Amino acid sequence: MRAESAKYSGVKRMKTKLNGRKVGNRCFASYFQNRAYFTKRGLTKRTVLHELYHHLASVNGLESSKRREEKDANSYVRGFLN
Repeated sequence: MRAESAKYSGVKRMKTKLNGRKVGNRCFASYFQNRAYFTKRGLTKRTVLHELYHHLASVNGLESSKRREEKDANSYVRGFLN
């Protein structure tokens, strides 16, 4: 089902890894080259949506500063959780 929904939406799937070793210090998750890495503590709805925004930005070629992309990712999450 996941591959079909990714094909339908025209976006390649984001691979997820529960591996705290790839996550930087004082972080709960990180996104790098089509993979989202999470610590056990960071595997929350908010964090998954945040990393999904980074994936969508990457796949769609959105170019912005790191700071701007972080702000946009937080706004994206608020749209779902409020």
